[in-house]
Amino acid sequence: MYETFANLIKDHLGLAFLIGLLCVGGFIFLIWWTCSMYHKMKNIEELPCSAHSDKLDVLSSISEKINNLPCQDHKLKIEKQIDKHGSIESSISSINTSITYMQKSIDSLTQSLQRNKGIITDPFTQTRSPLSITPNGYDMIQKLGINEMFENNWLRIKFLIEENTQSKNPYDIQQFCIEQAVVFPEKFLKDEELTKIKMDAYTTGSSLTSYMKVIAVMARDRYFEENGINVTDVDIYDPNIPSG
Repeated sequence: MYETFANLIKDHLGLAFLIGLLCVGGFIFLIWWTCSMYHKMKNIEELPCSAHSDKLDVLSSISEKINNLPCQDHKLKIEKQIDKHGSIESSISSINTSITYMQKSIDSLTQSLQRNKGIITDPFTQTRSPLSITPNGYDMIQKLGINEMFENNWLRIKFLIEENTQSKNPYDIQQFCIEQAVVFPEKFLKDEELTKIKMDAYTTGSSLTSYMKVIAVMARDRYFEENGINVTDVDIYDPNIPSG
């Protein structure tokens, strides 16, 4: 029995020792690898502050260079061209409005000549500067309730004048009101209000232009009143009236 036990130890000790040695070695290697990874991760966490700072400096430098590239100059040139294009469109629109106003005025005069046998008259306004409303015009205002229509639309009329008059002298404001009211009556009155006026114009044989000139004078007078402008100053800036 003793010899058998001794032989077992002798035969198997070398293998068991080797296995134990490998296990211990593997355990030690695992501990070393874990410690190494821990220190690497800790070092990485400590690096970004300075590294990010360097990257931010680089990005800032690149951004500054980009801003100084010719593209910025091109952008400014494009913006100037857009502004210039908008100004040209505004001028063209103003010219078209003036031409259309002249056409409508000629039509109105033609109707007046035909109706009054060669005498040029406007039933509601007189052309002596500054333009004013005649007694017949005030009768028409009372009959159709123009005052109420005007009050209902005054805020948008006022906004239209303030936002679109290029010059602030009285004559230009008056001309703007007249041209816009005659050419674009829908900017001054609602559809149902215009329909009522058109029906009266058809009945009396008058032109819509005559009615809208009354609205224009009302708009001019109200705007002048609210802005402290004397209506007689229109003549001072009228290029058709010789100065001095």
